Amino acid sequence: MIETSIIQELSERHGTYNFNALIEYMKNSGYTYQDRSLRGPLAIATLNGVLLDMSMIRRYGDRLVYFIILHETAHMKRIGRMGKKTMLENLSLEDFEEFCNHIFVEEIFADRYACILFYHFNREYYFWNETQQLNLKTRQKEYEPMARMYYGKIQNDENKYNEMIEAFIVK
Repeated sequence: MIETSIIQELSERHGTYNFNALIEYMKNSGYTYQDRSLRGPLAIATLNGVLLDMSMIRRYGDRLVYFIILHETAHMKRIGRMGKKTMLENLSLEDFEEFCNHIFVEEIFADRYACILFYHFNREYYFWNETQQLNLKTRQKEYEPMARMYYGKIQNDENKYNEMIEAFIVK
Protein backbone atom coordinates (compact mmCIF):
# COMPACT_ATOMS: atom_id res chain seq x y z
CA MET A 1 0.00 0.00 0.00
CA ILE A 2 1.37 3.36 -1.03
CA GLU A 3 -0.30 6.51 0.23
CA THR A 4 -1.77 8.66 -2.51
CA SER A 5 0.39 11.68 -1.69
CA ILE A 6 3.52 9.63 -2.43
CA ILE A 7 2.21 8.36 -5.75
CA GLN A 8 1.11 11.86 -6.71
CA GLU A 9 4.48 13.44 -5.87
CA LEU A 10 6.47 10.76 -7.68
CA SER A 11 4.14 10.81 -10.70
CA GLU A 12 4.75 14.53 -11.14
CA ARG A 13 8.49 14.01 -11.57
CA HIS A 14 8.89 13.85 -15.35
CA GLY A 15 12.63 14.23 -15.58
CA THR A 16 15.33 11.88 -16.68
CA TYR A 17 14.39 9.02 -14.38
CA ASN A 18 11.72 6.37 -14.76
CA PHE A 19 9.45 7.16 -11.82
CA ASN A 20 6.59 5.13 -13.30
CA ALA A 21 8.76 2.01 -13.00
CA LEU A 22 9.67 2.97 -9.43
CA ILE A 23 6.01 3.38 -8.47
CA GLU A 24 5.17 -0.01 -10.00
CA TYR A 25 8.11 -1.57 -8.17
CA MET A 26 6.88 -0.08 -4.89
CA LYS A 27 3.33 -1.31 -5.51
CA ASN A 28 4.55 -4.81 -6.35
CA SER A 29 6.88 -4.98 -3.36
CA GLY A 30 4.05 -5.62 -0.93
CA TYR A 31 5.50 -3.07 1.51
CA THR A 32 3.67 -0.13 3.01
CA TYR A 33 4.87 3.36 2.12
CA GLN A 34 3.49 6.15 4.29
CA ASP A 35 3.90 9.91 4.05
CA ARG A 36 4.89 11.25 7.48
CA SER A 37 6.61 14.40 8.66
CA LEU A 38 9.87 13.25 10.22
CA ARG A 39 12.40 14.75 12.59
CA GLY A 40 15.78 14.33 10.93
CA PRO A 41 15.79 11.76 8.15
CA LEU A 42 13.96 12.05 4.84
CA ALA A 43 12.87 8.41 5.08
CA ILE A 44 12.99 5.46 7.47
CA ALA A 45 12.44 1.76 6.87
CA THR A 46 10.71 0.30 9.91
CA LEU A 47 9.61 -3.17 10.91
CA ASN A 48 6.19 -2.21 9.54
CA GLY A 49 6.96 -0.28 6.37
CA VAL A 50 8.70 2.74 4.90
CA LEU A 51 8.05 6.25 6.18
CA LEU A 52 8.76 9.02 3.66
CA ASP A 53 8.70 12.71 4.52
CA MET A 54 7.30 13.92 1.21
CA SER A 55 7.18 17.57 2.36
CA MET A 56 10.99 17.45 2.64
CA ILE A 57 11.64 15.00 -0.19
CA ARG A 58 9.98 17.27 -2.74
CA ARG A 59 12.81 19.76 -2.11
CA TYR A 60 15.39 17.32 -3.48
CA GLY A 61 16.30 16.32 -7.01
CA ASP A 62 14.95 13.31 -8.82
CA ARG A 63 18.18 11.33 -8.66
CA LEU A 64 18.50 11.43 -4.86
CA VAL A 65 14.79 10.84 -4.26
CA TYR A 66 14.83 7.77 -6.49
CA PHE A 67 17.89 6.42 -4.70
CA ILE A 68 16.47 7.04 -1.21
CA ILE A 69 13.30 5.09 -1.99
CA LEU A 70 15.29 2.17 -3.39
CA HIS A 71 17.63 2.30 -0.36
CA GLU A 72 14.73 2.15 2.12
CA THR A 73 13.08 -0.63 0.12
CA ALA A 74 16.33 -2.61 0.41
CA HIS A 75 16.06 -2.33 4.19
CA MET A 76 12.52 -3.70 3.97
CA LYS A 77 13.76 -6.67 1.97
CA ARG A 78 16.37 -7.38 4.66
CA ILE A 79 13.77 -7.12 7.41
CA GLY A 80 11.59 -9.53 5.45
CA ARG A 81 14.45 -11.96 4.98
CA MET A 82 15.70 -11.80 8.59
CA GLY A 83 12.36 -11.45 10.28
CA LYS A 84 11.37 -9.03 13.02
CA LYS A 85 12.84 -11.15 15.81
CA THR A 86 16.33 -11.31 14.29
CA MET A 87 16.25 -7.63 13.31
CA LEU A 88 15.30 -6.65 16.87
CA GLU A 89 18.09 -8.86 18.21
CA ASN A 90 20.61 -7.22 15.88
CA LEU A 91 19.43 -3.76 16.90
CA SER A 92 19.77 -4.81 20.56
CA LEU A 93 23.36 -6.02 20.48
CA GLU A 94 25.10 -5.16 23.74
CA ASP A 95 28.58 -4.61 22.32
CA PHE A 96 28.72 -1.19 20.64
CA GLU A 97 31.28 -2.24 18.03
CA GLU A 98 29.19 -5.27 17.08
CA PHE A 99 26.08 -3.06 16.96
CA CYS A 100 27.84 -0.58 14.66
CA ASN A 101 29.11 -3.35 12.42
CA HIS A 102 25.53 -4.58 12.01
CA ILE A 103 24.37 -1.06 11.11
CA PHE A 104 27.24 -0.62 8.63
CA VAL A 105 26.54 -3.96 6.94
CA GLU A 106 22.86 -3.08 6.56
CA GLU A 107 23.58 0.40 5.22
CA ILE A 108 26.20 -0.85 2.76
CA PHE A 109 23.77 -3.54 1.56
CA ALA A 110 20.98 -0.97 1.08
CA ASP A 111 23.29 1.39 -0.81
CA ARG A 112 24.53 -1.37 -3.12
CA TYR A 113 21.02 -2.68 -3.72
CA ALA A 114 19.80 0.81 -4.55
CA CYS A 115 22.73 1.39 -6.94
CA ILE A 116 21.96 -1.84 -8.80
CA LEU A 117 18.23 -1.15 -9.10
CA PHE A 118 18.84 2.47 -10.02
CA TYR A 119 20.80 1.21 -13.03
CA HIS A 120 18.17 -1.47 -13.77
CA PHE A 121 15.36 1.08 -13.96
CA ASN A 122 17.23 3.99 -15.52
CA ARG A 123 20.23 2.56 -17.42
CA GLU A 124 22.37 5.10 -15.62
CA TYR A 125 24.88 4.47 -12.85
CA TYR A 126 24.42 5.74 -9.33
CA PHE A 127 28.06 5.76 -8.34
CA TRP A 128 29.37 4.40 -5.07
CA ASN A 129 30.92 7.78 -4.19
CA GLU A 130 27.41 9.26 -4.21
CA THR A 131 26.34 6.94 -1.37
CA GLN A 132 27.17 7.00 2.34
CA GLN A 133 30.42 5.11 1.59
CA LEU A 134 30.26 3.26 4.90
CA ASN A 135 32.74 0.72 3.60
CA LEU A 136 35.38 3.37 4.39
CA LYS A 137 36.65 3.42 8.00
CA THR A 138 36.74 7.24 8.01
CA ARG A 139 33.04 7.38 7.08
CA GLN A 140 32.23 4.78 9.74
CA LYS A 141 33.92 6.95 12.40
CA GLU A 142 31.82 9.92 11.26
CA TYR A 143 28.65 7.79 11.45
CA GLU A 144 29.30 6.35 14.94
CA PRO A 145 27.77 9.28 16.89
CA MET A 146 24.51 8.76 15.01
CA ALA A 147 24.60 5.03 15.74
CA ARG A 148 25.21 5.78 19.42
CA MET A 149 21.85 7.60 19.55
CA TYR A 150 20.10 4.27 18.88
CA TYR A 151 22.43 2.01 20.82
CA GLY A 152 20.92 0.29 23.87
CA LYS A 153 17.43 1.67 23.31
CA ILE A 154 15.56 -1.34 21.92
CA GLN A 155 16.60 -4.21 24.23
CA ASN A 156 14.78 -6.87 22.15
CA ASP A 157 11.47 -5.15 22.86
CA GLU A 158 9.24 -4.33 19.88
CA ASN A 159 7.37 -1.74 21.96
CA LYS A 160 10.63 0.11 22.69
CA TYR A 161 11.49 -0.11 19.00
CA ASN A 162 8.11 1.37 18.07
CA GLU A 163 8.57 4.15 20.65
CA MET A 164 11.93 5.00 19.10
CA ILE A 165 10.37 5.17 15.62
CA GLU A 166 7.46 7.24 16.94
CA ALA A 167 9.98 9.80 18.27
CA PHE A 168 10.96 10.50 14.63
CA ILE A 169 7.37 11.27 13.60
CA VAL A 170 6.18 14.87 13.95
CA LYS A 171 2.68 14.85 15.41
